[in-house]
Amino acid sequence: MKAGAGSVFKWIGYGLLGLVGLIVVGVGAVVLLFDWNDARGFVARRASAALNREVAIDGDLRVHLGNPIRIHLEGLRVANADWAQDRTMAEIRALDASLRPWPLLRGNWELPELKVEGPKLILEKNGKGEANWNFGPPNAEKAVAKQAVTPDKRGDIPVIERLLIADGRIRYRDPTGDIDIDNTINTATGDNDSDTVQLNGKGNFAGKPFTLAVEGGSLLYLRDDPKPYPLKIDAAVGKTKGRIEGSVAEPVKLEGVDLSVALSGNDLAEIFPILGIPTPKTRPYSISGHLSREGGLWAFHGMNGKVGESDLSGDLSVDTNGERPMVKADLTSNRLAAQDLAGLIGASPRGSGDYPTRGNGRVIPATPVNVEMLRNTDMDVRLRGKRVEAPFAPLQDLDMRVRLANGDLHFDPLSLGIGGGRIAGTVQVDGSRKVPAMRTNLDIRAMKLSTFFSETSLAGQIGGTVAGRIQLAGSGKTVADLLGSSDGKIGVAVDGGRVTSLAVKGLKTNILETLGVVISGSKPMPFNCLVGNMSVQNGVAQVEALVLDTPETLVTGKGRISLRNESLDLRIVGDSKSPQVFATHVPVLVGGTLGNPDIGVDPTESAARGAAAVALGVLLTPLAGVLPFLDPGSEEQPQCGRLVQDARSPDKGPAASGRTGAGKSGDGRGDGKASGSAR
Repeated sequence: MKAGAGSVFKWIGYGLLGLVGLIVVGVGAVVLLFDWNDARGFVARRASAALNREVAIDGDLRVHLGNPIRIHLEGLRVANADWAQDRTMAEIRALDASLRPWPLLRGNWELPELKVEGPKLILEKNGKGEANWNFGPPNAEKAVAKQAVTPDKRGDIPVIERLLIADGRIRYRDPTGDIDIDNTINTATGDNDSDTVQLNGKGNFAGKPFTLAVEGGSLLYLRDDPKPYPLKIDAAVGKTKGRIEGSVAEPVKLEGVDLSVALSGNDLAEIFPILGIPTPKTRPYSISGHLSREGGLWAFHGMNGKVGESDLSGDLSVDTNGERPMVKADLTSNRLAAQDLAGLIGASPRGSGDYPTRGNGRVIPATPVNVEMLRNTDMDVRLRGKRVEAPFAPLQDLDMRVRLANGDLHFDPLSLGIGGGRIAGTVQVDGSRKVPAMRTNLDIRAMKLSTFFSETSLAGQIGGTVAGRIQLAGSGKTVADLLGSSDGKIGVAVDGGRVTSLAVKGLKTNILETLGVVISGSKPMPFNCLVGNMSVQNGVAQVEALVLDTPETLVTGKGRISLRNESLDLRIVGDSKSPQVFATHVPVLVGGTLGNPDIGVDPTESAARGAAAVALGVLLTPLAGVLPFLDPGSEEQPQCGRLVQDARSPDKGPAASGRTGAGKSGDGRGDGKASGSAR
């Protein structure tokens, strides 16, 4: 019974196999006699439905079955998005492919050869940021399908043993970034008879001329070779040039990146539209280093190069995992030119003609605060300058940390050695607000004028110890607007100074002699203290106290300095503490602008003689406010400290204050009697 049933099933099985054989033979005969051109419409319709975009085959379609299967296609076109400039997004003049049939049963694509002639692809975005490569409205099914077909590693790429591309073209347009790049793509055979893929492009990137040359290994090397994929890229945007050479272990995932990078250009500020990294305006630069990647973290190790006249080395990284890229860097300069720091305040290291101002002859930069740049990237950058060089002053080490978070920029700490002392404090520029805001708090401590001018023509002509403070807060869309709307205080004190006639020799008006300060030849004239204090309201600095206390003369001043239009309006008066035969005591007027000051005399009026004590008495109240602001009463400011301390003492009148000006014996100021002050 069982044997009979088995025989029945065996005969049924033989019959089914025979039927399948007859079907295969029948289908094969139909396929051999079939004209594939009749299937062009069917294939095009299926492709159009899949892409939600019109697909057409205008030329010949031939398929030769065998091992491998050979396919020839002519005139393939894919329509562009409705809003695009060109009607066609992609087209191929001719395609010849050979395909192994049996790997298809395993879901693998193996092409011994793929030859593409005249391929053309246009990728573009519109003003709204919509891309033409998004086919139809996005949905979950398409997202899943896209994820399924995206290769995860080199081995997932279809096997293409030999790729030949002739007269290829890829164009990319993005009006939001002012980008229009036209690339040619071809394959070639290298010196070692190995195939390479070459892409060459030109066009415009961020409004500047763009060129690109890429050379990589063959697609077979890309897929099957266990060694890292070789890559060489040369690109230029305007005068910015970059060269990348090395290999990528897993090019599909961009893992195992091992690339040497060299970057050069005319201005580091020009890399922001390219790389998105905020940088100040600079002189020509050339830097190189080693680029690696781990996940979303790109690291630039061993960076070394030159920016302007400054050397620069260190490490830099860009983390792209967050909402905004995060740039971290630890940079060192052994020789830092102060001129190369001008871009940090909106100026240019190339000089005043290379940055905007509010008008001719102005010096304060009217450079716009680039809020897009501030809001695009977060930063934490430390810069240390071991030796700082400047043509106008001896500077020492610089220590600066730049932190940027969501448009809020902080320089904290900001510390620079100057004249044996230091400028230190913080600066904030908040670009997260609708109108950017600025806040500064900077101190000057223990700066020696003799050291400051030691490398200039004034060496040995000026001395004293400087202390000062700048506290300003303002808002505006440019650097000039920030200062022109600012409120705050500016103060300075020079203690135990000295000056010679040579120091003022170059001035059109000998301001000291005009004020009654007598200087004989090159012999230094000591002075006790110079104190200046200004309150700033809406960009206008009003002089609250300006006093120069010398052994024989008390010099006082009043007026204003406008940060809004950069004008100067000061009147300075000198008054003797004792009778002086040759003293003129003519008031000095300081006008003009910050960039072109005009110093002259007021011939219509002479200073009231013998009013030194009265003048100082009038200044008691504003001077009393200087001390807590400047704190000149430290060990480094003893004489200014005594002057201001007397101003704070209610029991001391003008005569006592005059004795402060006369001082003690031994300093070239007479016997300390208040004869000049008591009149």
